[in-house]
Amino acid sequence: MNLLSKIRHFLIPTHKDINYSAYINLLFLSLFFGNLYFRPVHGIELAIVIVGLVLFFVLYFRALLAKPQTLYYYIAAICIIGVALSEINTGASIFFVYAAAFSGLCKQRKKSFATLFSVLLFIVLYSVITDKSSYFWIPAIFMSLTFGLFNIQQSEILKKNQALEESQQEAKLLAKMAERERISRDLHDLLGHSLSVITLKSELAGKMIDKGLSQEKIRAEIKAVEELSRKTLAQVRDAVKGYNVATITGELLQAKVATQAASIELIANIEDVSLTAKTESQLALIIREAITNVIRHADTQKVWITLNQEAAQLILCIKDQGQMSSTKENSGMQNMRSRINELGGDMRIERVPNTQLQFIMPVVIG
Repeated sequence: MNLLSKIRHFLIPTHKDINYSAYINLLFLSLFFGNLYFRPVHGIELAIVIVGLVLFFVLYFRALLAKPQTLYYYIAAICIIGVALSEINTGASIFFVYAAAFSGLCKQRKKSFATLFSVLLFIVLYSVITDKSSYFWIPAIFMSLTFGLFNIQQSEILKKNQALEESQQEAKLLAKMAERERISRDLHDLLGHSLSVITLKSELAGKMIDKGLSQEKIRAEIKAVEELSRKTLAQVRDAVKGYNVATITGELLQAKVATQAASIELIANIEDVSLTAKTESQLALIIREAITNVIRHADTQKVWITLNQEAAQLILCIKDQGQMSSTKENSGMQNMRSRINELGGDMRIERVPNTQLQFIMPVVIG
C-alpha cells in the first residue's frame, strides 16, 4: 500500500456509500484559496491557516462516516474552524457551507432541518457580532441554505432507496420460502398418492407372479406401473415448472413489504382471473417495476393496485397520489410498455389529477 493509499484509507475508510464525489466537493475550497492568492498571509497567520486546513480535512472525511450522535460535534468543530480562519481570510465563509451541508447526514429529517437552521443562525450571529461585511455573510447564508437543503433531499432519497433495497431482499426471501412451501405441498399431495398406487400395483404384480398367473396379466400390471410413473414424473415437472417465475401473489408480497418500509399504504384489489404463466409473469414484473417507481419517485402516502376483467379485456391499474411532471418516459416506464406490448396490450398514462398507469390487454385464459 503506497503513501497516498494509506492517507486515503486513514481519512476515508472503504465504504459502499462513499465515493470520489467526496473529493470533488472539496473543489469549493477554491473560494478560500482564491482569497489567499490575492491576499497572501505570512508568519503566525500562515501557520493558523495550515493548521486549520489540516484539521478541516480530518474532520471533513471523518464526518462522512460519523454516527448521528457524534456528527453534531464535527459540524460544530468545522464552524469553529470557519470562525478562526474568517478572521484571516474572508473566503473562509466556505467552511460554514460545509458545516451546513453535513446537516443532510442527520438520521432524522427534523434533526437535519434543525441542524441547518442552527448553522444559519450561527452565521448570522457571528456576522453581526464581528460586524462582517455583506461580502461575507450573504454568500455564506445563501450557499449554506442551498447546499444544506440539497443534501437533506439527497439524503432522504438515499435512505428511501436503502430501505427499498433491504425490503426487497426480505420480500424475495419470503417469496422463496412461500414458493418452497407451495412446491412441498404440491409434491406431497402428488407423490403421496402416485407412489401409493405404484406400490400397490407393484405388490399386486409380485403376487400374480407367485400365483403363476398369465404373463399377459402380469405385463399389463407392470405396464400400468410404468405409465403411472411416467405420468407422475411429468406432473412433478409441472409442479416445479413455475419455481423462480414471477407471480402476482409473490410480487404483491414483495410490494407490501417495500411500501411499508417507505411508509406508503398499499391497497390491492386483485380479481381471481385464470392466466397463462407467461401473462401472469409479465404482469407481475410490471407491478414490480411500477411499485419501485412509486417508492423512488412519487410523493404519495397511498398506492392502489387493481386487476379486473371487463368483457374480453384484462385491466391492471396502478395509481398513487403523486403527480408526474415529466412527459419523458424513463427506462422503467419503457420496460413496462414493452412487457404489455408483448402480451398484445397497451399502456396508458394519466398524469392529472394524480398519476395512474393502466395496462389493458385481451384476455388469455390459462
